[in-house]
Amino acid sequence: MRKLILAAIFCLFAATSFAQSNALGLRAGSGAELQYEHLFSSGNALKVNAGLFDFDGNFFGTVIYNWELCNWGNWTPNAGNWFLQAGVGGAVGMFDFDAEGDGSALNVGVTGDVAFGIHFSGAPITLAIDYRPTVFLLNDSWSHGFGSYGLSCVFHF
Repeated sequence: MRKLILAAIFCLFAATSFAQSNALGLRAGSGAELQYEHLFSSGNALKVNAGLFDFDGNFFGTVIYNWELCNWGNWTPNAGNWFLQAGVGGAVGMFDFDAEGDGSALNVGVTGDVAFGIHFSGAPITLAIDYRPTVFLLNDSWSHGFGSYGLSCVFHF
C-alpha cells in the first residue's frame, strides 16, 4: 500500500511538471488580487485578475493579454528563465468616489501591463513584479489607476 501511494504521488508530480499551461496565484501591491494565467506556447500569456484595489473595499478586475518581449533563458540557467512581458486589456471596478462612502459607481477602462519576472526551473512557480496603469473612462476618475505596482506569485498546474 505504501508503494502504491508513493507511485501515485510521483505520477502527480510528473504530470504537473509537463502540463503547466495554467497558473493560479496572488498579486499584492496597490491591492490584493487573485490571479489566473493561461500560458501559450509562444510565451505569451492571458492574465485575469480580481480583487480589492487600494485595500479600502473597492473591487477591481482586469483581463490582459501579455506578449513576451524578451526571454533570458541562459542568464541564470540553474535558477530559471527570466522574462519581460507587456500587454493591454480591459478593466472593470466598483469604486467609492466620495468621502462619505455613499458614492460608489461602476467604472470601466483600458489597462496596460509591463512585467519582469522569473519562471523557476526546479519548481512550478513564477515570481514577477509589474506596473499596470489603468485609464478609467467613466465618472471623472481617469487618473485613479496610475499607481498600480505589484508583486505576483503564481503556481503552474
